[in-house]
Amino acid sequence: MTEKFNYTYSAKERAEIEAIRKKYESSEKTSDKLAELKRLDKQAELPGTLAAIGIGTAGTLLLGTGLALILKTIFFITGLLIGIFGLSVMALALPAFRKITQIRRKQLAPEILRLSEELEKEI
Repeated sequence: MTEKFNYTYSAKERAEIEAIRKKYESSEKTSDKLAELKRLDKQAELPGTLAAIGIGTAGTLLLGTGLALILKTIFFITGLLIGIFGLSVMALALPAFRKITQIRRKQLAPEILRLSEELEKEI
């Protein structure tokens, strides 16, 4: 029996293989968590953005109606009042966005903070 079993072990090569493997494994997990973090951040701002667009659009329509009524000299005062009201409604769009976004961020804060801490540990 001249058959021999040869086994060579290289700790250096093994460590290098593990290092390369970890790069690819953690990048998938990190990218998933990063994508989730980005999605949650967008989700925090979306309701505020939609509300601001709706309020701004309503204010713009009221302002346009007021300006159209001003062109008819009979409805000058009515048009002026509607136009001023439309401007005030438009001015509420930014505070509404900020308030709704602030409330939404408070709701999502624990999950966002947890994900960001996990990502910081992995990097």
